[in-house]
Amino acid sequence: MADAYQVVLGMIAVSIIVLVPIGFVVAYDALAGRWDTQLKALKDRAADGAERRRNLRALRQQQGAPLERLVNDLRRLRQAVATDEHRSAAHQLGNRLAYDRVLMQICTMLDIEHELDTEVSGIDRDIERFRVEADLERAGVALTDRRYGQAA
Repeated sequence: MADAYQVVLGMIAVSIIVLVPIGFVVAYDALAGRWDTQLKALKDRAADGAERRRNLRALRQQQGAPLERLVNDLRRLRQAVATDEHRSAAHQLGNRLAYDRVLMQICTMLDIEHELDTEVSGIDRDIERFRVEADLERAGVALTDRRYGQAA
């Protein structure tokens, strides 16, 4: 019968016989650069995971209305502004002010510069609206419904 001391010595000897050659192979491969692509891919995956966690944390702590709801409001108000020529002047002004306010909120969320909060009025304000709408379209916000006969 073997005592505990002999068993421990046997396990140490076997681990040395197995682990030392494996350690040398691993060290040689690391020094030779055989794992550079795998290590880079591992670092990239870790960085992507960290970025994904940061983005999820930012989404959970988001304040204000979601962008999708604001874009839907903007589309609805855009339709209201386009079809309110038979309404009173107060109603038309209210629609335009609401449209401008939602437009400013979306621009703030997407970091798009605008001059809608200045005292610009008349044709200059319409030109600024048109410019901001074009910037929003370039940023990926679809303001028009392209399902009905418009080119994509």
